[in-house]
Amino acid sequence: MKMLFNKVPHLFFYILHVVKVCQSQLKEGTLFARYGGEEFVLALKGRTGLEGKALANQLRRHVEARPLITTEGVISVTLSSGVAEATKETEETLYQLLNKADQALYSAKREGRNQVHVYTEILCTTNLT
Repeated sequence: MKMLFNKVPHLFFYILHVVKVCQSQLKEGTLFARYGGEEFVLALKGRTGLEGKALANQLRRHVEARPLITTEGVISVTLSSGVAEATKETEETLYQLLNKADQALYSAKREGRNQVHVYTEILCTTNLT
């Protein structure tokens, strides 16, 4: 963790900034939580993967348009997101659903960051073996 703080001395403020920007776009009662490091989880009950992708893109654009202002200058902030949809037909565990979202997130990062990928899109375009 120390090396990370040396590279990004304002990590705490960076995370707080992202939280505030995202919360300003979310409806009250939406589950939005830090999942570890610089990762967050957003749970949208009753929404489709396409609706999740639209919201993730809205958050991505909103975060990108609001840089973090520090005493040392302006820090550009971007957001990569992975979206996965749970369906009633499958009996997925939370762990399995988060794993799908993680795979989509890492796909977005591999392809240049500041993107949103949906798990089903990855299956069509990327070999995940």
